[in-house]
Amino acid sequence: MHKTCLVLIFFLLSGCLETNNDERILGESMGTTYSINVLGDERVQQDAIEQRLLEINAVFSTWQADSEISRLNESPIDEWIQVSDEFSQLLKTSEIVYLQTSGFFDPGIGRLIDLWGFGAEGGRTGAPLRDEINTAFKNSSIEYLEFGDGQVKKLRDIHFNLSAIAKGYAVDEVARLIEAAGVKDFLIEIGGEVYASGTNDGDEWTIGVERPDNKAPIPIALNNSSVATSGSYRNYFIWEGEKYMHIFDPKSGLPANNDLASVSVVHHRSALADAYATAMMAMGSEMAIELANELQLSVLLMVIKDDNVQIIRVNLK
Repeated sequence: MHKTCLVLIFFLLSGCLETNNDERILGESMGTTYSINVLGDERVQQDAIEQRLLEINAVFSTWQADSEISRLNESPIDEWIQVSDEFSQLLKTSEIVYLQTSGFFDPGIGRLIDLWGFGAEGGRTGAPLRDEINTAFKNSSIEYLEFGDGQVKKLRDIHFNLSAIAKGYAVDEVARLIEAAGVKDFLIEIGGEVYASGTNDGDEWTIGVERPDNKAPIPIALNNSSVATSGSYRNYFIWEGEKYMHIFDPKSGLPANNDLASVSVVHHRSALADAYATAMMAMGSEMAIELANELQLSVLLMVIKDDNVQIIRVNLK
């Protein structure tokens, strides 16, 4: 019988239907939960997975004061800071996606994220003032980061937040661990980012993406690939009479407000699926379709049009 997993936007993977819980490895990390289905293969050790996730947190977590990203955020302007290869590589990958997406993916907007109360600082009960937004906006872009040989330097007092790529990166790294153990058939989910390898007991892994109109989920088959979904219809707020997402438009310094309800991107790298999905949610459907065609990305868009949900597939069966 065909087996399906259900991805809920901003919720967790519900689990594989007709699969026993004892075949899955469950845990918590990166401020969320994870679920790994190895179909009962005992070669995969949870201790190794937990250790790798702790290492990733030590680099990318803005919630840890001693993490690499926190130290960079607190570093002085115009001072070279030594960084690990892992941190440097993901920052460089982020810069590439920043350029590919015309700045709609920008992990240098940490000050804006914190200002609106979405970051590690939290605690804000109301929307910021326009003057506060403008001040933070001036110090918010990865374009103000300079790369050296194993070093980086901030040209302005920017703060970084890699949450829109780091969970996907963690999925990629856990997949490498599992493959190194000799396991070929598995599914990984960390905070809604999913990677599927091989088959699900002979069937292809199939993910169901939730619709905002409560109709049947849309199935996406994964074959040694990832899917990342970014959406607005469960996580939004009203400001100045308008509906805004918890995703930022780096062009305006404001949370995004456009016609997209959700974007799902299929890619062989979870980190890139994660980043592209975030960028497309920020830019709206027209630019998202153009970007998907330009980069030959497989994308599922859910567009709100005249109070209805329009499903648009780009390079996706």
